[in-house]
Amino acid sequence: MNNFLESSIAGIPCIQINSSNESKGVILLYHGWVSSINDYVFLGSLISSWGYMVIIPEIPHHGARGKLNYFDPLELQQYYWSVVVQAVDEARQIISELNDNIVAVIGHSAGGFIAGGIFANNVGIKSAIVINGSCAWVRFEEHICELEGREPWRLIDRDRIRKFDPVSSLEYMRGRSMLILHGAEDTTISIMSQRYFMHIIREENLLNSVKFVEYSRVNHHITLSMLEEAKRWLLEQSDI
Repeated sequence: MNNFLESSIAGIPCIQINSSNESKGVILLYHGWVSSINDYVFLGSLISSWGYMVIIPEIPHHGARGKLNYFDPLELQQYYWSVVVQAVDEARQIISELNDNIVAVIGHSAGGFIAGGIFANNVGIKSAIVINGSCAWVRFEEHICELEGREPWRLIDRDRIRKFDPVSSLEYMRGRSMLILHGAEDTTISIMSQRYFMHIIREENLLNSVKFVEYSRVNHHITLSMLEEAKRWLLEQSDI
């Protein structure tokens, strides 16, 4: 495909997919825990067909950046948050080096955590789409530990998680927009923390900034309906 380019941005392996039409701007697309940038070429190509240049950065310990035993619960507990936080932290370098019109950040699963964190911590990005992820990190960790019967924050620095947690940056939400899409039957990333996030959004009078769509009888998948909603929502954002 002639619009597909492997590159390095701020020292991070990326795939760049150019729109075949005049680009409306750049979208950062983040893959999930068991995936790599190569697994997201199809999704990135679809999004680029909507009129955007798509950049897919490799997250730490994935693809060319290393491997983990992704299905080992102990490795998941040890590395998950460090991968998410590092990806959010290094996104600032990507954004700075691109020096371009980044209109949105999109992510699925672990990429959804990352997209929410990048959006919350980079006010120049006006829009985010979080699919089957979480925008309430502290609440998510505490809930998971409660379900699994283990002590929270034993292996993880709570203050570092809270620093990047989107809940901690709600004051920057006004005048920006976020779309949250989540399968109601998600057994990998429970919808609970997104419902909690929306509870906080309502309390803070920010419902004009966030749209939340639950999909009944949907597990941890990206569905056609989600993609249709994402496309419609992006096109409706007149300020991006």
